[in-house]
Amino acid sequence: MYQITEGQVVRTEQSTIPYTWIRGEHPNKSICIMLPGLGYSTERPLFHYATGVCLNQNVDVLHINYNFAKNEHFKKLNNQEQDSWMYQDVKAVVAEVLKDTKYEQSFVLSKSIGTIPMAFEWNQRNFIKNTLGIWLTPLLKIDAVFDALLKTELPSLCVIGDEDHHYIEERISSLKNNEHVSTVVIPKADHGLEIKGDTLASIDAAKEVFNHIHDFIAKNKIKE
Repeated sequence: MYQITEGQVVRTEQSTIPYTWIRGEHPNKSICIMLPGLGYSTERPLFHYATGVCLNQNVDVLHINYNFAKNEHFKKLNNQEQDSWMYQDVKAVVAEVLKDTKYEQSFVLSKSIGTIPMAFEWNQRNFIKNTLGIWLTPLLKIDAVFDALLKTELPSLCVIGDEDHHYIEERISSLKNNEHVSTVVIPKADHGLEIKGDTLASIDAAKEVFNHIHDFIAKNKIKE
């Protein structure tokens, strides 16, 4: 049985961020904070099954369900202002929801645009302690995201398809030189980590992704 708490954090008049916090029956030492993509919510398959992988290993989960695509104030900002907005939203939810908790370890799992606020935190270390990263389809064309992964000293898993428009072979090769980063390239997978026109191959690709996520968590999580 799990305890599910749904709510929202009001950061400003223009920014209200819904969240879902899923906890195990008994207190856990680890939590996974999940940051979805712009059009890829936490209800979509990668997050749905990743949530199951976490819960099966006694890792609580916090979905931060921002929806920038429908926020007219957000859409009027330039890229730099949008990046800062995303980070402030994520930071506000984590600070409010987890303020009275005693987690000893945090995984952060992000996809696509969610890797931008994740990169901010990787550089600033403002609110997450004892952190490990799971980067799904990171926006490697954005220097801040690439540099955060390239220079990280935190255990990290990077998963991307070689048909992803953010896949850059030279940058992937550079990441493989960082001993703290496990880089997985899914052949023929696009930005959704799916194989276009082949449903069964997409299912196999997803299974590979979840196996890597499972193994990464199992290897690094604090023992109960």
